[in-house]
Amino acid sequence: MQPARSPGYAGDVPGRPEDGVAVSPASGPAPQSLRETRDDAAPDYGESPAPAQRAVLYGRDRELDTVQALLDGARVGHGGALVVRGEPGIGKSAIVDAVIPRAAGFTVLRTLGVEAEHTWSYAGLQMLLHPLLHRLDRLPAAQADALRTALGMADGTGRAHSLQVGLALLNLLVDASAKQPVYVVIDDAHWLDRDSTNALLFAARRLSTESIGMVLVVRDGFAPDFPAPGIPELTLGPLDLDSSQAILDMRADEIPFTSRDWILRMAEGNPLALLELPAADNEESLLRADTSNSRYSTTSRIKQAFTERIIALPESTRTIMLLAAAEETGETAVIAEAAARMGSSLADLEPAEVDDLLRYHRGRIEFVHPLIRSTAYHSAPRARRIEAHRALSEAFGDDDIRAARHLAAATTGLDEKAAAALEAIASYEAERGGCVAEMAALERAASFTPDHERRARRLVEAAQCAYAAGMTGKAVELAEAAERLTDDHVLLARTALIRATVLSWAGHSKGFDVWMESAEHYAATGHENTGYPLLRGVWNAWETGDFAKVKYASGLASKYGGSNNAWVRRLARAAAGLNRQPDDTAGEAVDALRSLYDYYQPLHEDFQAFDQVLAARWRFLAGDVPAAYQAASEQVRWCRERGAMSPLVQALLVQAQTQFHYGRYADAQASATSAIELAHEQNDRRALMQGRIWVLLPIAAIRGEERRCRELVAAAIEDAPEDSVIPADTALGLLELGLGRYEAAFDRLLRIAEGVTPMEVLTQVPTLVEAAFRAGRLAEVKEAFDWFADWADATGRSYWEALVERCRALMATEAEAGTHFARAVELHRADDIDPFERARTELVYGEWLRRVRRINEARAHLREATEVFERLGAVPWTQRAQGELRAAGDSTAVQAKPDLAELLTPQELQVVRLAADGLTNRQIGEQLFVSPRTVGYHLYNAYPKLGVSSRTELAKLDL
Repeated sequence: MQPARSPGYAGDVPGRPEDGVAVSPASGPAPQSLRETRDDAAPDYGESPAPAQRAVLYGRDRELDTVQALLDGARVGHGGALVVRGEPGIGKSAIVDAVIPRAAGFTVLRTLGVEAEHTWSYAGLQMLLHPLLHRLDRLPAAQADALRTALGMADGTGRAHSLQVGLALLNLLVDASAKQPVYVVIDDAHWLDRDSTNALLFAARRLSTESIGMVLVVRDGFAPDFPAPGIPELTLGPLDLDSSQAILDMRADEIPFTSRDWILRMAEGNPLALLELPAADNEESLLRADTSNSRYSTTSRIKQAFTERIIALPESTRTIMLLAAAEETGETAVIAEAAARMGSSLADLEPAEVDDLLRYHRGRIEFVHPLIRSTAYHSAPRARRIEAHRALSEAFGDDDIRAARHLAAATTGLDEKAAAALEAIASYEAERGGCVAEMAALERAASFTPDHERRARRLVEAAQCAYAAGMTGKAVELAEAAERLTDDHVLLARTALIRATVLSWAGHSKGFDVWMESAEHYAATGHENTGYPLLRGVWNAWETGDFAKVKYASGLASKYGGSNNAWVRRLARAAAGLNRQPDDTAGEAVDALRSLYDYYQPLHEDFQAFDQVLAARWRFLAGDVPAAYQAASEQVRWCRERGAMSPLVQALLVQAQTQFHYGRYADAQASATSAIELAHEQNDRRALMQGRIWVLLPIAAIRGEERRCRELVAAAIEDAPEDSVIPADTALGLLELGLGRYEAAFDRLLRIAEGVTPMEVLTQVPTLVEAAFRAGRLAEVKEAFDWFADWADATGRSYWEALVERCRALMATEAEAGTHFARAVELHRADDIDPFERARTELVYGEWLRRVRRINEARAHLREATEVFERLGAVPWTQRAQGELRAAGDSTAVQAKPDLAELLTPQELQVVRLAADGLTNRQIGEQLFVSPRTVGYHLYNAYPKLGVSSRTELAKLDL
C-alpha cells in the first residue's frame, strides 16, 4: 500500500465567516457550481495574508490584544505559544484571523487538524511543514532522517524517534524565522494526530528565545480533549449583549420568522449561532428542543439549524456532501468517482454551494465550518454512511492506505480482510515511528479479527505500541483485553510484562504479583525469559520494602533454574543485605551487586533502556560513585540520541545523584531540573517526586533553606502517586543537624534505620552517628554503624572508609579519637568525592583539636572546612565553622574560591559545559532538545556572568 497524503500549504485556510465575524452581505457574485473560490490575497510562502473578505469583530478587544502580544514578542525574539479554546462558533478562528493582517513581515504557516486523519501518524505535521521541506538538508542528519521517516518521505530503518522529530520541527521553524518572524496557526488542533500533537507541543514549550509565535485553536465540547501542560491558554466566553446585538443587526433583513429577543436568548452570546439561527427554517423544532431540555447546548442548536438546511437539499446533493464529509481530505477525483457509484456527481454540489455550506478551494471540496461536516455525516442514516465508505474504499483502490480505512469503516462485523488491511496500515505507521497510529490501527484490526488467538496477538502488539507512546493506561487496557481471549502462555507473559512495567514505574507495590504472573507463564513453556520478570519483581519488592516477596521471587528463580535466574538470586541477596535482613550482610550485598552489573545484560529488548538505567543505579547502591556517574552519563547520551524520553528521565536522576556526591550541586540541580521538566511533559508523577526528594531536597537541606525544604516536600507529596513512599526524612534529618536540632535529627534518622527500608538512610548513617554524638545517645546507633561499616568496607572506596573513620572517632574515647580523625582526613584527601562530607570531617576534627588545645592544628582544619562550606553555599555549616574559628582565636575572614557554576541557571550551566567541551551550538541543541538560537541565547547570558567573551576563554575556566 502506498501512502496518500493531502498537500500542506502556507498562508490562510479559508476563513470561517461565521466564527465571530460579521461579514458584509455584499461579498461578491453568487457562487457557480464548483468554481474555484477566489483568494486574491492568499499568499505564497513568506508573505502575510490579508483577509479575503472585509470582516469586523465585536466584543473581543481583550482577546485580540492577547494574541497580538504573542506576535509582538515574537517580533523581537521573545516568542511563545498560546492555546485558544472555546465552544464551536464562539470565534476562535476569527480571533486568530483578525491578527493576521497586523502580522506584517511575518511568515504565516497554517494548517488544521482533520478528523479523518487524527489516527494517521504525523498527518498534521506533514501539512504544516510542506512549505519548509526544501530546508530539511539544513538540519542535523539525525533530525532530518527522523523527520523524513515520520513524514513518509523515506523508507525508515526503524522508528522515527519522537524527540528527534520534535527537535527537527523546532529547528525548521527556527530556520524559517531567520529572515523574518514566523506565525504558526493550528486550527482544530484537537483533531491532530497524537504524534503531530506531541511534536508541536514539544516545540511550543521551547519558543521563549525564538522569533516564533504559535497559536493552537481548540474546540471545547464535541471534540477530543487537548491537554497542553505548560502552555498559556485563552478561553473565549460568550459575547456581551451589545456585541451580540451588533452582529444580529447585520442580518436584520434575513430574520423572517422570529424576534430578536428569541434569537439572542437561543444564541447565548455565540457568534455562529447569531448568524445561523435566523436562517433556520423550522423555529418550532428549535423551540421544542429548547423547552424539552434545559441543558440543550448552543452547539446543538447550531447543529439543528444546519440539519434543517441540509435536509432541505436534494438527495443527490446530500449524497455527495456525505461522501465529502466521510473523506475529509476533500480529494475531488476520489469523491467524484465514489459519487458516481452512488448515483450522484460533482454537479450536484451546486445547491450546497449556493446555500454557503461548502466550497471548492485549491482543488479540494471544503465545508465552511466543521459542524457542517459533522452534521452532513451524522444526519445520514447509518446504512447510507456504510455505503459511502464502501464506495470510497473502491474509489481509492487496493494500493492506497485510505482504502483500508474506508473498508474498515464500512465493515460491520468480523472480517479478516478488513483486519489484515488495517494491520498493513499498522506496519506502514511503524516504519514512520507513529506509535499512536500503529496502536490505533492494530486495535481496530483486532476488533474485526474472527480468530481469538490472532485477535489477542494484535491486541498485545497494540498494547506494546501504547506503552512505547507513553499511553500507559491504554496499554494496560489493551493488555487486559488480550488476556480475556487467549490461553497462550507466551502472549499472556507479554501482557503481564506490560502491566507489571506500568505498575512498577508508577511505584505500585502490586506490580510484584504481575511480575510473578509473567514469570509463571514463561515457565509453563520452558522459556528462558523467566529471569527477567523475576528480576524486576525483586526490584519492585525491594523498592516497596516487602522483603518476604523478595525471598519468594528468589525461591522461584531456584525452582525454575536457568542461567538468567542466577541474577535474580544475586539481586535478592543485595536487597536483603542493604536492608539489614538477617540472612545477608551489607558486604555480601555489595558483592552481589558488583557481580550482577558486571555480567548483567538486559533480558528483554522492549525494556532495554530502562534496564541499563537500572544497572547504573546498582553501581550507585554498591557505593561506586564514579562508575555510576559514567554509566548514567552514557545512558543520558544514548537516550538523547534516540529520543527515549522516559528512560532519559531516570538516567538524568541517577546522574544528578552522582553529581551531588561529587559536590557539583549546580550540575546536580541542572540534571534534576531537566528530568523534572521532561517528567512534567510526560506526566510522570513518580519522577517528579524523585527529582525533588532525591536531589533538590538534600541540596536545600545542606544550605539550611528550611522554607525551600518544606516547599519541595509539599510539591513531592502533591506529585507522587497515591501509594508512594516519599523518603524525605533522610534529607530533613540532615537539615535538622545543620540547624543544631540534634535530638530532632537523631529521631528522624534512627526511625529510618530501624524501619522497613533502612537502605534509604545507608549513606547518611554518619549523619545519624554525629546527631547521636551531639545528643549524647551514641549507644543507640552501634548496630546501624556496624551495618554501614560493613557496606563501606565492601565498596573498596576510600571516601566511604573516611566516613567510617570519622564515625569511629566520634564514638571513641578522647585518647583514641585523634588517630581516627587523622586517618579520616587522609582518606578524604585521597579522593575528590563528596567535598561536603570532607569539610564535615575537617570541622569535627578541628573541634576536637581545639578541645584538646592543639589550637594551631585546629585552625588549619577549621579554615579548610569553612572554605568548602562557603563554596557549597552550606550556610549553617559555614556559620558553625566560623564560630569554631573565632573560638580558636582566628577572626580572619576566609575567602572561598567562588563557584562559577552557581552563577548560572541550570540550563545555562548545561549549555556552558557542552560549549567548553568544544560542541557547536547545533550539537548542544541536539543534546538538550533546544534550538541553536536558544543555545546562543544562553551563552550570551552566561558569558558576562563568567567574565568571558569567547569559547576559548570558556574552556579555560574551572567549572
